[in-house]
Amino acid sequence: MPMKLLVMLGLIRLSAAADLPKPELMMDAVNTRYVLRWNYSTTANFTAQWAFSHSLSYRGVCFGVEAHCDYSAHLDYSGLFFLRVRAEAKGQMSDWAIREFCPDVDAALGTPSELVVEAGDSMVTVSFKEPMAESGEPMSSVLSQNSPEATMAFRLCFRAEDAPSQWQAKTLNTTLHTLSLPAHTRYCLKVRAFSEHFGKRSRYTPEQCTTTLGSSLLWRILLPLLLLLVVLGGLGFLWTRRRWRQFLPSALPSSMMMDSKSHQPLLVPRETSCAVTAVVAMPTAEQAVSDGPALAPTPGPETGGCHC
Repeated sequence: MPMKLLVMLGLIRLSAAADLPKPELMMDAVNTRYVLRWNYSTTANFTAQWAFSHSLSYRGVCFGVEAHCDYSAHLDYSGLFFLRVRAEAKGQMSDWAIREFCPDVDAALGTPSELVVEAGDSMVTVSFKEPMAESGEPMSSVLSQNSPEATMAFRLCFRAEDAPSQWQAKTLNTTLHTLSLPAHTRYCLKVRAFSEHFGKRSRYTPEQCTTTLGSSLLWRILLPLLLLLVVLGGLGFLWTRRRWRQFLPSALPSSMMMDSKSHQPLLVPRETSCAVTAVVAMPTAEQAVSDGPALAPTPGPETGGCHC
């Protein structure tokens, strides 16, 4: 009798378990964020657990009515795990829904963020942030920790806005890059991350568009013309000055001319002349008789001087 009772209870339990369907599991894993989600048609409580693939000793993570469970804090990026969920409602339990999960294989690589494009003179500067782990660590560091030879790179694609199918691409190893592009052209750019070692490629960022700068087309035409006018004006000034010098001597009096080589003055100063005047005393007739024959005149003192 006891054996029959146990068998009957077992059959009842199996029947009750079969009445509740297993949850349909879906893994939402990006970088190091691992969220297990499921769809369920009725209201129920769910139990979510995980275990290492080699031990099968399950550990509880979530219990409640939410149709998802975050395993991010419990699973290593390079491990292999089993995740399972079952539903419980009105004293009944469903069978376990089990999913194998390996983060470095199954987790997608996140899209770069904060893409910024800045236009310059015939160039565009691109900057962005690489995918980040839940801990705030760059995913490039997470990948290299799990495999030293693993690296992360980026694929930058760009095109002229009026040529939607003519994409050009560059492979970058840094999150900052400058492209040399024709001026006065509108370009659209997008970028994604990838790791050849792990075979992962992220989605592209949304396109960002900008117009390259450069000197105005009008100035590019006028500047050579202005330079030509300056040169012609200088040549005309030199020619006019030379002609003026050729006609200048015939228009000036000879007294104002000056030879620049001999440095002769334009006006010759008047020469200074001096004359000497002598005063001679002459005797009267009476004096001549009384005094005897006339003597030769004796020159007196000089009372004159130079008269200019």
